[in-house]
Amino acid sequence: MFWQYNNSPPAAPRSVTKWRWAAALILGTVLWLAAVITSEIIPQVFLGLELQGATYALVGVIRAILGFAAVMIALRLIQLRIRDVGLVSAHWRSDALIGAAIALVFTLVQFVIIIPNTGGAARSDIVANAAQIGDSAWGVFGLIVLAWTGAFSEELFFRGHFFTTLRNLLGRSGIALAVAVMATVALFAAGHGYQGWVGVVDTGFYGGLTLTLLYVWRGRLTACIVAHALWNTLATIAIYLWY
Repeated sequence: MFWQYNNSPPAAPRSVTKWRWAAALILGTVLWLAAVITSEIIPQVFLGLELQGATYALVGVIRAILGFAAVMIALRLIQLRIRDVGLVSAHWRSDALIGAAIALVFTLVQFVIIIPNTGGAARSDIVANAAQIGDSAWGVFGLIVLAWTGAFSEELFFRGHFFTTLRNLLGRSGIALAVAVMATVALFAAGHGYQGWVGVVDTGFYGGLTLTLLYVWRGRLTACIVAHALWNTLATIAIYLWY
């Protein structure tokens, strides 16, 4: 396994220079963002679909395929494979259980305590997500498909690619590790700006900080993918039923 839990980055191939780490970081980020944009353009522009409800299932599938390709291309610059950044089947049961437990706890805390006491249906993130789902069960289906395909794509990029390449670019110090974590949190939170400041804060804490630390702890992507996707799934169902 390439990335390991310790205070030092893994031993990279000798031919990989800092410039290559930087190039891989930039290339992967640009290609992945292009994949995200393309996944929303294709259904709307080429298929004439409204970006709501069931359409998000198609968005998620396109995003997973293009995002996977984007990360693979960028990793070739630093002589790595997908499995080297944590997309492996090792310990998948224990990792999946850990991810599921984290998602369940966060869901209960959010929908039982935090959301009802911080605006409920009027919260900007609830409003944004309810609009994405729409009024039919097909909207729930579309968002659940997006929850799993999107989580796969986002975890592969944010944790597998962005965090790993930045961590190795910055070096071996504890400060470098902290900077890599916070940069990952900031980028992940910024990507959810459409949810408003409340959504950015919540997303930054859970999808940014919690899942990045989970990756640091486990060194694999399974727990992160399950925690990410299951939370999105449960949140989609809860918003549809209650809000």
